[in-house]
Amino acid sequence: MTLRERLCLILVRTQGPVNLGMICRLCGNTGITDLRLVAPQCPVNCAESRMFANHERQRVVDGLPVFADLPAAIADCGLVIGTSGRNREEDFGAPLPLTQVGQLIARRPAGRIAIVLGNEADGLSTAELRCCQAFIQLATPGHYPSYNLAAAAAIILHHLATLDLPDETDATAPDEAAPRVHIDRLVDYWLGTMERFRYFRRTSRARWEPHFVDMINRWHLTRHDIDVLFGMLAQLNYHCYGDRGDHLETARSRNPDPDRSPPLGPA
Repeated sequence: MTLRERLCLILVRTQGPVNLGMICRLCGNTGITDLRLVAPQCPVNCAESRMFANHERQRVVDGLPVFADLPAAIADCGLVIGTSGRNREEDFGAPLPLTQVGQLIARRPAGRIAIVLGNEADGLSTAELRCCQAFIQLATPGHYPSYNLAAAAAIILHHLATLDLPDETDATAPDEAAPRVHIDRLVDYWLGTMERFRYFRRTSRARWEPHFVDMINRWHLTRHDIDVLFGMLAQLNYHCYGDRGDHLETARSRNPDPDRSPPLGPA
């Protein structure tokens, strides 16, 4: 499967039908077939979006997939790369230069790779950017610090569509990353276990969770890794409390993808 076939572009809270239409056209230009919307703030199928989509207007007419929030949109993605026109280094560390995205993809291969763009006014929120394992900040040699949404999408998509990556069948390449839905489920179960053991005595789970998620985002976790970590935590709960801690999962994490749910029980 080529990189273009594995890529999905996700637009979060998009405000302008013109930008939406132009991005539909860009997907046609670059061969990206998977375009998803999160809580769009503009009409999706309207005269402006159809006009600027040009020959890709059928995407708009047929209806693009719409999700209520970003976690739902990236559930099947093993690598999620956000974008930001603002300086976010204090919260998320250094941004990823566009020229290094190919290296990241080669280092952390995934069956589905998401590129996430926030809305035109304020980009991605802190919570949304925390759903991503890395984020791109496009260089702007001029004095204005950020690009128009459609222009940013054009720069990123053209770069990715023309990348020459190593053969995916290379035996030395790492195994594919687990889909994000399994990562989220592991995070919830892990934090629930720590809470059960009264780990959060000097801080709260809510205050500690972002730091834990940032750490998890730096790891390349495969499905096997997820299975092993679930088994460890389940055995710990079983040994100490006589149950697997099923109740520790949140409502979000009780709905993993139907393809395969990590085992939850004594190893």
